[in-house]
Amino acid sequence: MHTLNQSEHIDYDIDVAVIFEASDLPEKAADARARVRDALLEKCSNFTKEPEARKNAVTVWYADGYHIDFAVYRRRTDWFGNQTIEHAGGDEWTARDPMAYTTWFSKQVDSKSPPTYLEVLLGTRVNVAKGQLRRIVRFIKAFARSRSGWALPGGIIITTLVCEVYKPHPTRDDVALVETLKALLARLRATVDVQNPVQSGAWFTSSDRRKREVERLRDTLADKLPNLDILHQPLCTPAQAYKAWDAIFCHDYWTGARKAVAQSAAANGLTIECALARASKSKVYKAHVSDSPALPKGIHLRFMATPMGVELPYSVRWTVRNEGDEAREEGQLTHSSLLGPSEPYWTSTAFKGRHTMVCEIVKNGQTVRRAEHIVRIAPGTRYL
Repeated sequence: MHTLNQSEHIDYDIDVAVIFEASDLPEKAADARARVRDALLEKCSNFTKEPEARKNAVTVWYADGYHIDFAVYRRRTDWFGNQTIEHAGGDEWTARDPMAYTTWFSKQVDSKSPPTYLEVLLGTRVNVAKGQLRRIVRFIKAFARSRSGWALPGGIIITTLVCEVYKPHPTRDDVALVETLKALLARLRATVDVQNPVQSGAWFTSSDRRKREVERLRDTLADKLPNLDILHQPLCTPAQAYKAWDAIFCHDYWTGARKAVAQSAAANGLTIECALARASKSKVYKAHVSDSPALPKGIHLRFMATPMGVELPYSVRWTVRNEGDEAREEGQLTHSSLLGPSEPYWTSTAFKGRHTMVCEIVKNGQTVRRAEHIVRIAPGTRYL
């Protein structure tokens, strides 16, 4: 669909449809996903965790921070040569064309983007490049992914909503974007339900989790859109416009400077060692570098502290500072534990966002060393 944005948080996902002949797969949908999972496990490497056969796809999390969802399909051909393609979702096979949504979206772009048939008929001047709707979808998806702690809808829901409310403009993409954002907020204030445009009777928001994501999008738009009001003022300066758009996209393009890099923990006389494990208090299999690509949910983390120049006895205070919608709604924005010098601190990846583990060496009631370790966590289902 050509609307993918590669997030600087590296927690994006890629959807891939794999189609097999029906004779090459087990009869049961769950068994078909399991076979694809086993094949990926045997042939591929560089995983953060083993491939998992989930409800609607086989998910592979890569060490670089992104993940791929492999949707499994089978193709059946009857005696008359008619083909049926079915998706292995849940416990059963469901007839579904993997190209249907892409085809629908392409038609939306062609029919709604300037120049429309009416604009050509009326001789309306059109200066923007073709495919404006596609660009507006990319912009709004970038907005939804601009903060690592936001847990907003995925690309297919955002794309569907934008196609519904899109406000084209024949000469300026920025005007089209602002007006579409306003229309999107108005639409979500009316209802947060989103229907699948290519599957009759199906809703993208049938689950409480998806509906809550759309509600967060509504609330986020209500919070951020007033920043764009300055753009409509006749005396709006370039600096004011940059600040307004930075409030939307939170990107270095608008600020003109990179965000400061966190100071090395070792420079503070304290080193934090973080390692990944498949279960709490089990064998670790990989070191984790602070602020490295996003981890999937369900990974267990072991933290250990090594202070320099501090004699025993002392204690180690571990403070978790979570960010984002999911942690806030669960009342888990922060919590602390005080442990002995050689005790490891165990936790797990549970909430989407860029989270901070603060380590303090406490001696005689005073903090004598302090360091931080950043853990990015990708979106997805929380593992209990």
